[in-house]
Amino acid sequence: MTTDKRFALSDQWMDREGPEQHVVVSSRARYARNLPRIPFPARASAEELQTVVKQVTNAVDTIPILKDGMHFSINDLVSLERNYLKENHLISTEMEKGGQGRAMFLSSDITVGMMVNEEDHLRIFSLLSGFQPFDALNALIELEAQLSEAIDFAYSTHYGYLTACPTNTGTGLRASVMLHLPGLSATKQLHSILKAMPRHGLTMRGFYGENSDNMGDFYQLSNEVTLGITEQQIVQRIHEVIEDLVKKEEAVRSKLYGVRMGAVEDEMWRAFGLLTNARAMSSQEAVILLGKLRYGIDQGTFASLTHQALNRLIIEVQPGHLQYSRGGEVGEQARDWLRADYLRRTLTDLITPSE
Repeated sequence: MTTDKRFALSDQWMDREGPEQHVVVSSRARYARNLPRIPFPARASAEELQTVVKQVTNAVDTIPILKDGMHFSINDLVSLERNYLKENHLISTEMEKGGQGRAMFLSSDITVGMMVNEEDHLRIFSLLSGFQPFDALNALIELEAQLSEAIDFAYSTHYGYLTACPTNTGTGLRASVMLHLPGLSATKQLHSILKAMPRHGLTMRGFYGENSDNMGDFYQLSNEVTLGITEQQIVQRIHEVIEDLVKKEEAVRSKLYGVRMGAVEDEMWRAFGLLTNARAMSSQEAVILLGKLRYGIDQGTFASLTHQALNRLIIEVQPGHLQYSRGGEVGEQARDWLRADYLRRTLTDLITPSE
């Protein structure tokens, strides 16, 4: 296990409040960047990968927000620690696999960071709570500008920034927003909404982004196009679509609370009953049931439960977090028992049903 005691604080970004947090969990902006004259990571030698890490490390020493933050060599982390970072939405599923020459840099407040030698030499990102896509973009632009003073990036006057995957060529920007859409899912409206996303140049992904599954009505919406369009245009398009989705989700929830309030309350309290009484529970079931408590927060039924606390709980019941808090890996059955015990204790203390 890592000796950096701050490692466990890498999920603290979830404690911050953000706009529209009842629907929008987080906003992220990411640049793909590469160094010139060095092959992309998939084709680079071990020595070339280390050259990238060294150049990035030297650059970080000149950037205040990163200099005093966290730095991890991914290969030095055990699989449990890598899983923990993935569950915090700080590294990708690909980065979680580990490998030589891979590194991670995070600011001490976990607002910006970098993955080194994933698909590209650099994946620079900003991560904020709630609906703040333009703030995330501005933080990303500022960090990239500081890095570019110390590092040259591979750039073509015709194509823009050169990347390992052609879909990232151009701005290299991937802007995304994590959404929780239980209302639209319950009323069977999501399918048509998802089908319409490509027309906007957007796509919906799962809980952990690209190549991941949907879990408990959580979705990541991000841009597909990065070439021939500016960063501001990309984020503006996402902003408009998300604004519309938030309004649709709010309208559906309002209708459910009116026409189907009895059914909604029953569903919510059944979820609460299972969460506070079950002796074993899978992570998938836990996320689904926790998502149903969102209704209770909206309606003021659970006086002491907030949206940010619920969002954190959904991460804390994931396998990596459960095992990390336990101090080591345990089997799946044992995790299910640990998860149920943790939920019983936490929700009993956290939730005070209003009279």
